[in-house]
Amino acid sequence: MSIIEDNKKLLNSFKNNPPHPSYIAGFIDGDGCIFIRKILDGYQTGFSITQCRTNILQIIRYHFGGRITTSSNRNNKIINLMDTDDCYHKHNIRNQYNLIIQSNEYIILLEYLQNSFIIKEIQYQTLNEFNKLVNLTDKKEELYLKCSSLNKNCNLNKIYLTRLNIEYISGLFDAEGCIYIDKKKYTKFYISITQKNHTQILYDIVKFLGFGTIDCEIKFKIYNKTNCLKFIHLVKNYLIVKYNQAVAFEKFLETDDIKIKEQMYLICNREKHEIEVFTDLNQNDNGKEGYLETLKLKSLKEQICKEICKKQVYKEKSEKMKGEGNHNYGKSFSEETKKKMSVSIRESKGGVSDKIIIQVRKMINDGYKNVDIQNLMSLPRHTITRIKNSQIICRELKKKKKKRH
Repeated sequence: MSIIEDNKKLLNSFKNNPPHPSYIAGFIDGDGCIFIRKILDGYQTGFSITQCRTNILQIIRYHFGGRITTSSNRNNKIINLMDTDDCYHKHNIRNQYNLIIQSNEYIILLEYLQNSFIIKEIQYQTLNEFNKLVNLTDKKEELYLKCSSLNKNCNLNKIYLTRLNIEYISGLFDAEGCIYIDKKKYTKFYISITQKNHTQILYDIVKFLGFGTIDCEIKFKIYNKTNCLKFIHLVKNYLIVKYNQAVAFEKFLETDDIKIKEQMYLICNREKHEIEVFTDLNQNDNGKEGYLETLKLKSLKEQICKEICKKQVYKEKSEKMKGEGNHNYGKSFSEETKKKMSVSIRESKGGVSDKIIIQVRKMINDGYKNVDIQNLMSLPRHTITRIKNSQIICRELKKKKKKRH
């Protein structure tokens, strides 16, 4: 299966639901950036993820927007370096691509990742606070400097290590993990996760899993076959970038057949080192349909909430205006004033005045069509129909009918 076909297959498997928030947070903690940058006319804020495989970038973009970018010196590789045994060379330089979700789009992702980060939680909070500001320039400058400082040197707050779960570990492994098989000696293999700047999280992963070790290079590693299989079983269904490697490695460990082991090694080798050439850069709305649908639903929800709040306000206002709460309570008015007040209230509520009803009825009698009356009088078509069918009649006529009854 080609990289393009595999990307489509993975994207389809995630179309109904985005990856778990802890998985995305783990991936960004490993291979992403939360930024506040200074530009000529203000600030630029957002999330960015850099990867050699675009499957993860396409899936996150589908649900949370943004754009996939690159530069000519980072995506000009098209020829793979190969070893003499037709394996991809371990120093094969692959193309790199960026998913950037900026301030005009990242609100959905910002909400989705709440309480999910461990390493970059303070950067997340800083961005969230910055997003709520409008014209407070001094505060923005303060948050910009804070975020820039954290991205250069950030100490891990142990409080957030309580968020560690298998989804987060899966995301971190997809970003900074490795499946190693020695092609000369198939009995030598291991799984590893690297986190140079925040090694404490590796020790906590050992505690959480109950297996694995931290080696002399301060890397999390699993050498034991049984524990490697345990780890793959735990993370496999959450993986995106290393999903095919995990499946192949699982088969590699479960079989004693050398030919099958060779095939699985080749799959892992190809997944790790093959160059991806991705050309669908800087797309408009293609490829982020899930995000656009979420925006529509969010807008609809906001409209419904506003209508509910408005109705509640009117209801409370109406209750307050009853009896002594009404400024006209206890006052007496002439018939002419009552009539004017009635017409005024009626028209303010979007009703139709007696004058308009009479004019519409005259036009109907003169042979005007409903569509002509609609255009001339700027009235809704259904209102004209109701006047025509005597469902809407003049106020005086209504009073006469009531008296007859």
